[in-house]
Amino acid sequence: MHQFRNDYSEGAAPEILDALVRTNAEQTPGYGTDAHCARAVELICAAVEQPDAFVTFAPGGTVANILAISALTDEFEGPICAADAHPTIHETGAIEGCGRRLLATYDDLGVLTPEGAEGVWRVCAANGCHTTRPGMVYFSDTTELGHVWTRAEFDAICDWADAHELAIYVDGARMASAMTADGADLDIAHIAARADAFTLGGTKNGMLFGETLVVNRRSERGRRAIERLPYLTKRAGAMTAKGRLMGVMFEAAFDHANADATGELAYWRYARHANAAAVRLAHGMMEAGYEPYLETTGNQQFFWVAPELAQQLNRALGTEISLVDDPTGAGRVVARFVTSWATPQDAVDEAIAFAAKLLA
Repeated sequence: MHQFRNDYSEGAAPEILDALVRTNAEQTPGYGTDAHCARAVELICAAVEQPDAFVTFAPGGTVANILAISALTDEFEGPICAADAHPTIHETGAIEGCGRRLLATYDDLGVLTPEGAEGVWRVCAANGCHTTRPGMVYFSDTTELGHVWTRAEFDAICDWADAHELAIYVDGARMASAMTADGADLDIAHIAARADAFTLGGTKNGMLFGETLVVNRRSERGRRAIERLPYLTKRAGAMTAKGRLMGVMFEAAFDHANADATGELAYWRYARHANAAAVRLAHGMMEAGYEPYLETTGNQQFFWVAPELAQQLNRALGTEISLVDDPTGAGRVVARFVTSWATPQDAVDEAIAFAAKLLA
């Protein structure tokens, strides 16, 4: 059966693969100094409506977070983030390993709030130089648990960060999913205008690998980050010799020649397909009797299930299982289904039918 384990199990979307094959025999300079990377930067700056932004590429999401956080903060500072943010639970201390302590709040679902951030800020401020100083806020869109940020939520945390003179960084490993989710009122141009830095994920959106890191020149922290990033990238071993491969892939994803009949770029189209498949799956699962852990229109869907049922779903569909406190006391766990640019509709229907039989 089709697997719903993650959104990077498949290789590359057709336009991406075609571009890699077409340019395969080219000889280009290394380390991202080639014409494809330059063209990709131009296209990305236009798409986010920041013509003078600094754009660079990283091979993966964890290293992109390491680079952004290291560049935006001093060695005695750290990012304020939610307790279940990606770096706190899925990056094996990568940020701390680079000398930056994560300052976690008690916010739910990865949605960093001004109230949660203020609590951390006050504790750190009260202890002065004896405590890591906050230097920035970190959050992802979508969150680790699939929440799609609203414009009001985003502006609220940005307003708080600006008032405290902190940098704003948005981990966009699934940014495309968030920007194309049904009902979403936060667009990429608004994020680019307010954030000091953000990423546009390729690994989880139709590419073989690669993330784009975009830095706004509007703040002192942003400008300093731009100066530091090449050195930090080389030191981290993330300055890819064949960096042109990321340039080729992002160039294809943002090239208007690959847009659909409505003018939508391939980068957004991939995510829109994944979201539609996920929402179809969610509706079918709920109709079959499954209770959602939370409701989202992104490409991750979560359901409460009994442990033995979770194992059956995992074996057949590859669903990831998380241990979460069950408010009913029944000891249920949460099963995660993830769709991608390549998820076929008939596979979604097959998964729904299989899950329904388990409850019959």
